[in-house]
Amino acid sequence: GKKMMEESIFLLKKLNNVYTDYYFSYCGFAKTESKHSFGPAIRDQYLIHIILEGEGYYSIKNQKYYLSKGQGFVIPPNVSTFYQADEKNPWSYVWMGIGGKNVDHYLEYLGINNDHLAFDVINSNDFKATVFECFAYEQDDLINEIVLQKQAYKFLELLVKSLAIPKQEIITKKMNPYVSQALEIISKQAHKNISIGSLSEQLSINPSYLSRLFKADIGSSIKEYINEIRLNIGNDLLSSTDYSIHEISELTGFTSSQTFSKAFKQSRGVTPSVYRKNRIGIGKMRLKNR
Repeated sequence: GKKMMEESIFLLKKLNNVYTDYYFSYCGFAKTESKHSFGPAIRDQYLIHIILEGEGYYSIKNQKYYLSKGQGFVIPPNVSTFYQADEKNPWSYVWMGIGGKNVDHYLEYLGINNDHLAFDVINSNDFKATVFECFAYEQDDLINEIVLQKQAYKFLELLVKSLAIPKQEIITKKMNPYVSQALEIISKQAHKNISIGSLSEQLSINPSYLSRLFKADIGSSIKEYINEIRLNIGNDLLSSTDYSIHEISELTGFTSSQTFSKAFKQSRGVTPSVYRKNRIGIGKMRLKNR
Protein backbone atom coordinates (compact mmCIF):
# COMPACT_ATOMS: atom_id res chain seq x y z
CA GLY A 1 0.00 0.00 0.00
CA LYS A 2 0.99 3.57 -0.57
CA LYS A 3 2.15 5.36 2.56
CA MET A 4 0.10 8.29 3.80
CA MET A 5 0.96 10.81 1.16
CA GLU A 6 1.69 13.70 3.40
CA GLU A 7 1.72 15.02 6.89
CA SER A 8 0.08 18.31 7.49
CA ILE A 9 -1.05 20.43 10.41
CA PHE A 10 -2.87 23.72 10.24
CA LEU A 11 -4.41 26.33 12.49
CA LEU A 12 -7.10 28.73 11.39
CA LYS A 13 -8.33 31.64 13.49
CA LYS A 14 -11.58 33.57 13.37
CA LEU A 15 -10.54 36.70 15.25
CA ASN A 16 -12.93 38.18 17.81
CA ASN A 17 -11.34 41.60 17.65
CA VAL A 18 -10.92 43.78 14.62
CA TYR A 19 -7.36 44.16 13.42
CA THR A 20 -7.07 46.19 10.24
CA ASP A 21 -3.36 46.90 9.72
CA TYR A 22 -1.70 43.52 9.95
CA TYR A 23 -3.08 40.33 11.45
CA PHE A 24 -2.63 36.57 11.75
CA SER A 25 -5.14 34.54 9.78
CA TYR A 26 -3.90 30.96 9.53
CA CYS A 27 -0.74 28.91 9.32
CA GLY A 28 0.39 25.38 8.66
CA PHE A 29 3.05 22.85 7.85
CA ALA A 30 3.05 20.18 5.15
CA LYS A 31 5.47 17.49 4.14
CA THR A 32 4.32 16.54 0.67
CA GLU A 33 4.86 13.46 -1.42
CA SER A 34 6.30 13.29 -4.90
CA LYS A 35 4.52 15.53 -7.43
CA HIS A 36 1.86 16.53 -4.91
CA SER A 37 0.33 19.72 -6.18
CA PHE A 38 -1.93 22.37 -4.84
CA GLY A 39 -4.07 24.99 -6.51
CA PRO A 40 -5.74 27.04 -7.67
CA ALA A 41 -6.38 28.30 -4.16
CA ILE A 42 -7.90 31.74 -3.85
CA ARG A 43 -7.79 33.47 -0.49
CA ASP A 44 -8.42 36.93 0.91
CA GLN A 45 -5.06 37.08 2.68
CA TYR A 46 -1.43 37.06 1.59
CA LEU A 47 -0.19 33.50 1.89
CA ILE A 48 3.56 33.18 2.47
CA HIS A 49 5.31 29.82 2.10
CA ILE A 50 8.82 29.03 3.35
CA ILE A 51 10.43 25.88 1.94
CA LEU A 52 12.19 23.75 4.58
CA GLU A 53 13.33 20.78 2.49
CA GLY A 54 13.21 19.59 -1.11
CA GLU A 55 12.10 21.49 -4.18
CA GLY A 56 9.22 22.19 -6.51
CA TYR A 57 7.73 24.87 -8.70
CA TYR A 58 5.14 27.59 -8.38
CA SER A 59 3.27 29.11 -11.29
CA ILE A 60 1.36 32.35 -11.12
CA LYS A 61 0.12 34.64 -13.90
CA ASN A 62 2.61 33.77 -16.63
CA GLN A 63 5.68 33.06 -14.52
CA LYS A 64 6.93 29.72 -13.33
CA TYR A 65 9.34 29.80 -10.36
CA TYR A 66 11.64 26.84 -9.62
CA LEU A 67 12.31 26.89 -5.89
CA SER A 68 14.04 24.84 -3.22
CA LYS A 69 15.01 24.67 0.46
CA GLY A 70 15.78 28.09 1.92
CA GLN A 71 13.49 29.98 -0.42
CA GLY A 72 9.96 31.26 -0.09
CA PHE A 73 7.07 32.40 -2.24
CA VAL A 74 4.07 34.65 -1.79
CA ILE A 75 0.55 34.10 -3.04
CA PRO A 76 -1.21 37.48 -3.20
CA PRO A 77 -4.90 37.72 -2.25
CA ASN A 78 -7.49 36.67 -4.82
CA VAL A 79 -5.00 35.34 -7.33
CA SER A 80 -5.16 31.79 -8.57
CA THR A 81 -1.92 29.85 -8.46
CA PHE A 82 -0.60 26.34 -8.80
CA TYR A 83 2.38 24.76 -7.10
CA GLN A 84 3.80 21.28 -7.26
CA ALA A 85 6.46 19.25 -5.45
CA ASP A 86 9.40 17.85 -7.38
CA GLU A 87 9.14 14.20 -8.36
CA LYS A 88 12.51 13.08 -6.94
CA ASN A 89 12.91 15.53 -4.09
CA PRO A 90 9.45 16.67 -2.87
CA TRP A 91 9.32 19.70 -0.64
CA SER A 92 8.06 20.36 2.85
CA TYR A 93 7.12 23.87 3.87
CA VAL A 94 5.45 26.05 6.46
CA TRP A 95 3.04 28.81 5.57
CA MET A 96 1.33 31.74 7.17
CA GLY A 97 -1.73 33.62 5.92
CA ILE A 98 -1.56 37.28 6.89
CA GLY A 99 -4.19 39.94 6.30
CA GLY A 100 -4.43 43.70 6.76
CA LYS A 101 -3.92 46.87 4.79
CA ASN A 102 -0.21 47.20 5.66
CA VAL A 103 0.90 43.81 4.34
CA ASP A 104 1.51 44.83 0.74
CA HIS A 105 3.36 47.93 1.98
CA TYR A 106 5.70 45.75 4.10
CA LEU A 107 6.21 43.24 1.29
CA GLU A 108 6.90 46.02 -1.22
CA TYR A 109 9.56 47.31 1.18
CA LEU A 110 11.07 43.82 1.12
CA GLY A 111 11.17 43.90 -2.68
CA ILE A 112 8.34 41.38 -2.92
CA ASN A 113 5.74 42.46 -5.47
CA ASN A 114 3.82 41.07 -8.45
CA ASP A 115 6.99 40.80 -10.53
CA HIS A 116 9.03 39.23 -7.71
CA LEU A 117 6.98 36.79 -5.71
CA ALA A 118 9.81 34.47 -4.64
CA PHE A 119 12.76 35.22 -2.34
CA ASP A 120 15.62 33.72 -0.30
CA VAL A 121 15.57 33.39 3.48
CA ILE A 122 18.43 33.11 5.97
CA ASN A 123 17.21 30.46 8.34
CA SER A 124 14.11 28.56 7.32
CA ASN A 125 14.11 26.77 10.70
CA ASP A 126 13.33 30.03 12.48
CA PHE A 127 10.20 30.33 10.33
CA LYS A 128 9.36 26.73 11.12
CA ALA A 129 9.69 27.36 14.87
CA THR A 130 7.51 30.48 14.60
CA VAL A 131 4.73 28.55 12.85
CA PHE A 132 4.95 25.55 15.19
CA GLU A 133 4.68 27.84 18.23
CA CYS A 134 1.34 29.06 16.83
CA PHE A 135 -0.14 25.57 17.13
CA ALA A 136 -0.09 25.89 20.92
CA TYR A 137 -2.42 28.90 20.84
CA GLU A 138 -5.62 27.59 19.35
CA GLN A 139 -7.75 28.50 22.39
CA ASP A 140 -10.35 31.09 21.68
CA ASP A 141 -9.46 33.92 24.05
CA LEU A 142 -7.71 37.26 24.01
CA ILE A 143 -4.31 36.07 25.24
CA ASN A 144 -4.11 33.44 22.47
CA GLU A 145 -5.23 35.99 19.92
CA ILE A 146 -2.55 38.46 21.04
CA VAL A 147 0.17 35.80 20.91
CA LEU A 148 -0.84 34.90 17.34
CA GLN A 149 -0.62 38.57 16.33
CA LYS A 150 2.85 38.57 17.87
CA GLN A 151 3.78 35.46 15.83
CA ALA A 152 2.63 37.18 12.63
CA TYR A 153 4.96 40.09 13.43
CA LYS A 154 7.75 37.64 14.30
CA PHE A 155 7.27 36.10 10.83
CA LEU A 156 7.59 39.60 9.33
CA GLU A 157 10.72 40.28 11.41
CA LEU A 158 12.32 37.09 10.00
CA LEU A 159 11.45 38.22 6.47
CA VAL A 160 13.07 41.62 7.09
CA LYS A 161 16.21 39.95 8.51
CA SER A 162 16.40 37.77 5.42
CA LEU A 163 16.65 40.92 3.34
CA ALA A 164 20.26 41.32 4.50
CA ILE A 165 21.44 38.42 2.35
CA PRO A 166 22.66 38.89 -1.23
CA LYS A 167 19.96 38.03 -3.75
CA GLN A 168 20.50 34.96 -5.87
CA GLU A 169 18.93 34.97 -9.31
CA ILE A 170 15.78 32.91 -8.88
CA ILE A 171 15.16 30.70 -11.89
CA THR A 172 11.93 31.62 -13.60
CA LYS A 173 10.57 30.72 -16.98
CA LYS A 174 8.10 32.72 -19.03
CA MET A 175 5.16 30.58 -20.04
CA ASN A 176 3.60 30.73 -23.46
CA PRO A 177 0.74 33.30 -23.24
CA TYR A 178 -1.76 30.72 -24.50
CA VAL A 179 -0.69 28.38 -21.70
CA SER A 180 -1.05 31.02 -19.00
CA GLN A 181 -4.49 31.95 -20.36
CA ALA A 182 -5.42 28.26 -20.37
CA LEU A 183 -4.33 28.00 -16.71
CA GLU A 184 -6.50 31.01 -15.83
CA ILE A 185 -9.56 29.49 -17.54
CA ILE A 186 -8.96 26.07 -15.96
CA SER A 187 -8.66 27.58 -12.50
CA LYS A 188 -12.03 29.30 -12.92
CA GLN A 189 -13.82 26.41 -14.66
CA ALA A 190 -12.15 23.21 -13.42
CA HIS A 191 -15.07 22.42 -11.12
CA LYS A 192 -17.36 22.39 -14.18
CA ASN A 193 -15.19 19.66 -15.67
CA ILE A 194 -13.91 21.67 -18.61
CA SER A 195 -12.72 19.89 -21.80
CA ILE A 196 -9.79 20.53 -24.16
CA GLY A 197 -12.35 21.33 -26.85
CA SER A 198 -14.05 24.13 -24.93
CA LEU A 199 -10.67 25.40 -23.75
CA SER A 200 -9.21 25.74 -27.26
CA GLU A 201 -12.49 27.26 -28.46
CA GLN A 202 -12.31 29.97 -25.79
CA LEU A 203 -8.72 30.71 -26.84
CA SER A 204 -9.47 30.38 -30.59
CA ILE A 205 -6.53 28.02 -31.08
CA ASN A 206 -6.15 24.54 -32.54
CA PRO A 207 -6.63 21.90 -29.77
CA SER A 208 -3.63 19.74 -30.68
CA TYR A 209 -1.39 22.83 -30.92
CA LEU A 210 -2.62 23.97 -27.50
CA SER A 211 -1.95 20.47 -26.11
CA ARG A 212 1.65 20.57 -27.36
CA LEU A 213 2.32 24.05 -25.93
CA PHE A 214 0.76 23.05 -22.62
CA LYS A 215 2.75 19.83 -22.30
CA ALA A 216 5.98 21.72 -23.08
CA ASP A 217 5.39 24.38 -20.39
CA ILE A 218 3.60 22.43 -17.67
CA GLY A 219 4.99 18.93 -18.16
CA SER A 220 1.64 17.16 -18.08
CA SER A 221 -1.29 16.89 -20.46
CA ILE A 222 -4.26 19.23 -20.17
CA LYS A 223 -6.53 16.35 -19.13
CA GLU A 224 -4.14 15.22 -16.36
CA TYR A 225 -3.73 18.79 -15.18
CA ILE A 226 -7.49 19.44 -15.03
CA ASN A 227 -8.03 16.21 -13.12
CA GLU A 228 -5.21 17.14 -10.72
CA ILE A 229 -6.71 20.61 -10.17
CA ARG A 230 -10.13 19.13 -9.39
CA LEU A 231 -8.58 16.71 -6.91
CA ASN A 232 -6.58 19.55 -5.37
CA ILE A 233 -9.72 21.57 -4.81
CA GLY A 234 -11.06 18.39 -3.19
CA ASN A 235 -7.94 18.15 -1.01
CA ASP A 236 -8.33 21.73 0.08
CA LEU A 237 -12.03 21.30 0.92
CA LEU A 238 -11.46 18.01 2.77
CA SER A 239 -8.76 19.41 4.97
CA SER A 240 -10.05 22.88 5.68
CA THR A 241 -13.86 22.76 5.62
CA ASP A 242 -16.59 20.58 7.04
CA TYR A 243 -18.41 20.02 3.75
CA SER A 244 -19.62 16.45 3.30
CA ILE A 245 -17.87 14.23 0.75
CA HIS A 246 -21.01 14.41 -1.38
CA GLU A 247 -20.93 18.24 -1.35
CA ILE A 248 -17.22 18.20 -2.19
CA SER A 249 -17.72 15.87 -5.15
CA GLU A 250 -20.32 18.32 -6.50
CA LEU A 251 -18.06 21.33 -5.90
CA THR A 252 -15.23 19.63 -7.79
CA GLY A 253 -17.36 18.72 -10.80
CA PHE A 254 -17.51 14.93 -10.29
CA THR A 255 -20.75 13.22 -11.31
CA SER A 256 -21.10 11.41 -7.98
CA SER A 257 -19.29 10.91 -4.68
CA GLN A 258 -18.35 7.40 -5.91
CA THR A 259 -16.48 8.75 -8.97
CA PHE A 260 -14.82 11.40 -6.80
CA SER A 261 -13.73 8.81 -4.19
CA LYS A 262 -12.42 6.47 -6.86
CA ALA A 263 -10.39 9.18 -8.63
CA PHE A 264 -9.15 10.50 -5.29
CA LYS A 265 -8.01 7.10 -4.05
CA GLN A 266 -6.28 6.39 -7.36
CA SER A 267 -4.34 9.63 -7.13
CA ARG A 268 -3.77 9.98 -3.37
CA GLY A 269 -3.57 6.35 -2.30
CA VAL A 270 -6.32 6.70 0.34
CA THR A 271 -10.05 7.42 0.29
CA PRO A 272 -11.29 10.97 0.93
CA SER A 273 -12.61 10.03 4.38
CA VAL A 274 -9.31 8.45 5.48
CA TYR A 275 -7.47 11.47 4.07
CA ARG A 276 -9.70 13.79 6.09
CA LYS A 277 -9.15 11.78 9.29
CA ASN A 278 -5.38 11.90 8.89
CA ARG A 279 -5.17 15.66 8.61
CA ILE A 280 -4.74 17.43 11.90
CA GLY A 281 -6.79 20.57 11.61
CA ILE A 282 -7.61 23.11 14.25
CA GLY A 283 -10.43 25.34 13.09
CA LYS A 284 -12.27 25.19 9.80
CA MET A 285 -12.52 27.57 6.94
CA ARG A 286 -15.47 28.20 4.74
CA LEU A 287 -14.31 28.90 1.21
CA LYS A 288 -15.91 31.67 -0.77
CA ASN A 289 -18.06 30.50 -3.64
CA ARG A 290 -15.79 30.00 -6.58
